[in-house]
This record gives sequence, structure tokens and C-alpha cells, in this order.
Amino acid sequence: MNQNTQNTFMKAIRIHQFGGIGELRYEEAPIPAPAADEILIKVAASGFNPVDVKIRMGYLQAFFPHHFPYIPGIEVSGIVERAGEAVTEFQAGDKVYAALDMSQDGGAAEYVVTKAQYAALAPASLELADAAALPVGVLTAWQGLFEHGNLPAGGRVLIAGAAGGVGSYAVQLAKLHGAYVIGTSSAASIPMLQELGIDEIIDYTRESVTEKLNTKVDLILNLSPENTEELNTWLPLLKEGGALVSAVNPADEQLAAQLGVRTHQIYGHADREQMTRMAALVDEGKLKLQITARLPLAELASAHAMSEAGKIRGKVLITI
Repeated sequence: MNQNTQNTFMKAIRIHQFGGIGELRYEEAPIPAPAADEILIKVAASGFNPVDVKIRMGYLQAFFPHHFPYIPGIEVSGIVERAGEAVTEFQAGDKVYAALDMSQDGGAAEYVVTKAQYAALAPASLELADAAALPVGVLTAWQGLFEHGNLPAGGRVLIAGAAGGVGSYAVQLAKLHGAYVIGTSSAASIPMLQELGIDEIIDYTRESVTEKLNTKVDLILNLSPENTEELNTWLPLLKEGGALVSAVNPADEQLAAQLGVRTHQIYGHADREQMTRMAALVDEGKLKLQITARLPLAELASAHAMSEAGKIRGKVLITI
């Protein structure tokens, strides 16, 4: 990269105020410069996540405060263009993937900066752009199952929203752990989930979880938009000491305590060691990606519209 790059501009999607899909503007923005502990990534692709819609609407401002104009996109893959002087883990030319700080400018742009600790070397067996489908999904799945859910080896887990961008990884990671995996999905996703080795499927469009699940589980990992009232009806489905971990709406903590179970609401966080482990699983052929759509940067709004309409299965990539 020439020395003047930080003074030039890039194409990006920016939000100048919270609101509807119309607030996503495709425009020019300054190319950021990395601080001492950061890397500048030339973006190959950015992964779309449903939480991007909540950020755009301003719903998460209390947790992840943003300053305008704001570039969305919380995960990327790409090539290190430049490393800050304090960075020793990466050098220019390295192929990386990263889970970005949700309160900073994101990856819906030609370049992004991130702290080096939020990145890891991308799986060598993947097209670099495809690696953007991994960070948030695998981290949320891993942390939900094992950090917060304490899923025992050979345990039973219900994954609500099993066919989504997080759920498809959760199914595979739970199976690698020797778990018996039950998932909720629509009929359209059943073949894909069977291919991933799921043991049992509840078609949420026709069947009730509380009626269908006849044996208690060690863990419920909720990745679906069910409201708190519905999640509360699932708490009695847990074994004593079990947990309901939700990446969307929370369950009632007091009710959980009364029933002798736990509940947590989570957001996946960057962890280089975990990301390196997940990249190895991909390269070993043990973890498969479910990329269902690829859109150019200028059409990011289409991904938001698909998400708001509930029409996303698997992972949508925004290619740069």
C-alpha cells in the first residue's frame, strides 16, 4: 500500500442516523489508519448478521454505543494491508478473519481497522471471502454451547434456530462433542440439517417445542426470535442444573432460579485462540459453512430486508 492510502477514500456503507433500511448509504469514506495495536485489513467480504439490523435501528446503543457516521458489519475476512508498530502476530499479506468491536466502524467497506487481538489466520482451505462467514457464528455457537452452556460430553441439547448462521455451526460443534442434538427449523431446512448430522428436528411452523420435546435436555441454545414469554415456557424442559442460553431475547432469571436451572443472554466475543481452533476444524473438514447468498457491498440493504422479513437461512456474505 502506498504511503498516501490513509489520505484517500474507499467505498463503504455508512449510517448517519438510526432508523430504517433507507439509512444505509453507499458512499465514499476515508480509509482508516491503524493504531499501534491494530491492523488495517483490505476486506474480501463481510458477514451479515441479524444483530446488524438491531444496531442500525439503535436498539443496542446502550450496550455498544456508536458515533456517526457509522460503518456496519461486525465480521470480515481479508488481507492485512498494514500492521501497527506494536503488532507482532501479523504482517502485511497475511490472510485473516476477524470478529470486530461492535461499537467501532465495521466491515461493510473496502478497508477496516481492528485490534490485532480480534483477528486470526483464516482457514487455508477456504476461499478468503468465504472465511467472513465464520467469526461471529462459530464464536457465538462455541461460547453458547461450552463457555455459558457447559454442555456435557454426550449430553442433550436443543438448538432453536438450528439452520441459521449460528445454528448450523452449533449443530456441528455439539455433534463433535458427542451430544444428542435436537433442532428447531422450518421444513425447507430439514435436508441441510440432516446432512450436518442432527438427531431430531422440530418443525416450528407445525409443532410446539413444549409438546414435542418429551425428554429433558442439558442445554437449550436459543438463536430464534422467540420472545421472553415463550422462552420461559421452555425452562421446565431443562434438567436440574441445566441452562437456557439465548443469543436473542432473554428468559426470566428469577423463574429459572426457582426451577433450579440457569439462563444467560449472550453476544459472541472475539477470541483468537477459539478462532484459531475453529479454523483448524474447517481445514480438517470437520466444520462446514452454510453460505446461502452473496451480495455486493452496494446491495447490503437487501440483506437487511431479507432479515427483517425472516427469509434468511444459513449465511449471507457481503463481497467487496
